[in-house]
Amino acid sequence: MQPKIGVCYGELGNNLPTPSESIQLIQKLNGKRIKIYGTNPKILKSIQGTDLQISIMVPNNLIPDISTNQTLADQWVQTNVVPFYPESKIRYLLVGNEILSNPPNTTWFKLVPAMRKIRSSVKKFGLHKIKVGTPLAMDALESSFPPSNGTFRSDVREKVIKPMLHFLNRTKSFFFVDVYTYFAWVSQPLQINLDYALLQPTNITYTDPVSGLTYTNLLDQMLDALVFAMKRLGYPDIRLFLAETGWPSGGDPDQLGANIYNAATYNRNVVKKFMAKPPIGTPARPGAVIPT
Repeated sequence: MQPKIGVCYGELGNNLPTPSESIQLIQKLNGKRIKIYGTNPKILKSIQGTDLQISIMVPNNLIPDISTNQTLADQWVQTNVVPFYPESKIRYLLVGNEILSNPPNTTWFKLVPAMRKIRSSVKKFGLHKIKVGTPLAMDALESSFPPSNGTFRSDVREKVIKPMLHFLNRTKSFFFVDVYTYFAWVSQPLQINLDYALLQPTNITYTDPVSGLTYTNLLDQMLDALVFAMKRLGYPDIRLFLAETGWPSGGDPDQLGANIYNAATYNRNVVKKFMAKPPIGTPARPGAVIPT
């Protein structure tokens, strides 16, 4: 897998460019992947004939029904995927969005069954290039520091995360994760150096006292916490996919560090890191390609 940079294509807002205008802009910026938070057919049609790979999403509210109904899963795939494939390079089918970040509810425990149903539908229709996964936020961990102490939350570890990791491992899919160093930094701005959170080149390092691995930025720390958390459950080799990252370019007047300069700095450094050849990886996985 070659290093490529992706763009999250949100559709909430006013005076948005049309899908075709947005796709042209993404191509102009040399983006190679896009993620949408649904299955907008106008966007799927706009990428036909381009080399853009796309991730599409099953909405959270459909997960409970799909988890127990293979026919419904088949219908969803037949309606939202089959008409556009392979002309639209649909490569990732994401079931829900940050499900475990929502308040405790029964949807948590229906997530993996829904992923299995969608995967069965993908196979049924011969969509062999499509991987099935689900993006989770860093709050899926109850411990992330030091990275070697990465541990999934006890309320989902056995009934959700373990079967999910089994599924991802068996289907050779990715652990899709949304990582925002901003939130970690803004919660402890006196303990975490801003440049370290922005991936700026500095002399600041952190050495994990257990693993002995040395870190030069906060993003690597957070990603490796997930690597160690998966390893702790017996899955040391599942690949990571950075499904979402960024830095706020604005906010309330008292919102620390949220400005255009920091956002541009962070995004520029992320692109530089993940487009590096040969790939840099992380201290726990040196040289690994982490798709974005």
